[in-house]
This record gives sequence, C-alpha cells and structure tokens, in this order.
Amino acid sequence: MSRQVKIVIFSIILIASYFIKQENNFETKKSENNYSPDLYNNSPSSSDMFDDEINVDDLEIEPISNNDDVTIKYFPIPVNGFSPYDIYVGKGIYDNNSGNEFEIKNSNSTHAIVLLVDAYSGKKIRNEFIRKGTDFLMTGVPDGTYYLQWFSGDDWSPELKIGGFIGGFQSKQGFTKTRDMSDWMKVDGYAKWTVTLYAVEGGDVESESINPDEFLN
Repeated sequence: MSRQVKIVIFSIILIASYFIKQENNFETKKSENNYSPDLYNNSPSSSDMFDDEINVDDLEIEPISNNDDVTIKYFPIPVNGFSPYDIYVGKGIYDNNSGNEFEIKNSNSTHAIVLLVDAYSGKKIRNEFIRKGTDFLMTGVPDGTYYLQWFSGDDWSPELKIGGFIGGFQSKQGFTKTRDMSDWMKVDGYAKWTVTLYAVEGGDVESESINPDEFLN
C-alpha cells in the first residue's frame, strides 16, 4: 500500500471519529435538557421542610378586640349568687330567722352584680352575681330598709381594675342605683320584695346612673 493511500485512510478515520464524538456530545446535552425528575418521589418531605413540629398549644392567639382600646379576655361566667366583692364590702349578712326575701329578676341582656344596701347606714349587706335573663332569690335578709344598686355588663374578668376595685365587666358597662327614698324597700319579718332590673325605664323602681367610684363607696 502506498504512502498516499495510507494518509487518505487515516484522514477518513480521523474525520469519522470527530463526527461520532460530536454526535455523542449532542445526545448527552439533549438528555440533560429533557430531564424531568419525579416531583413526588424526589420532592422534600414535610419533615425536611420544617425542622420543628408545630404544637397548637405553642401558638399565640390574639383575643378578640371589643374596640380599638379594649382587648377582651375571656373567663368563665360566675354562677348566680357568687359574691365577687366580699373583700371590699365584707361577707354577706344573714338572719335566717327573719324570713325576709328579695327576688331579683335580671331581665337585661347583660349580667349584673347587685348590691343590697342599708338605706340608713349605707352598708352593703349583699353583693350577688346574677346572670342575664335569670332570677335570683336573696334569703335571710335582716330586718331593715334597703335600696339596690348594680353593675351590669358582659365579659366578666376577675382581673379587670375599675376605679378602686378589681373584678368587673369588660364590655357594656353600666352602674345604676335606685333613685330616691320613695324606692326604698322595708322588710320587718317574712316580707318579700320582687325587683326587676331593666336597662331602660319601665322597671319596678326608678333608677339613675352612677360612676364606678360611687358603686362600692
């Protein structure tokens, strides 16, 4: 075989090798561009996405705000007859032999704390929580002459500071007392008074609004 023939054959082999290599490179790039991983099997699991588990007890939940200035905190509603202000006015005074009773009907759409007040001394004889729409019977009331004053509202809080005392309603607050001597109620043995609390005129006795500082003083 002549030298010239060998050079031609070698050149053909070299050119063929070059094109084969280029084709392989093209197929490799094509395969990379069309690669589509399995998004379900290869996607990170929930445990990979979050380092710590979320505990609902650790979440901070903002209480519902009643308005721009007051944030309501929710507590259990006291039962009828609960006396929240014993520390301020003393424990209830009873005479179980008197037979005297005051039936208090709370027809309001709000709860109330009712004070039974000695009309002459101003001493608070009872302080009783009465839920809205319910009746409560004060029994064993000592002989005497009395009037009522009450604190009405919703969203009871044992932590709320109002004036000089702690414990009260966070919303729809109202302080009321019976108006004058004509509304005083005398009991002198086995006497019973029935009083209906109204938010508007029409109750059993006339009433007037008072401020928080007057309520327990």
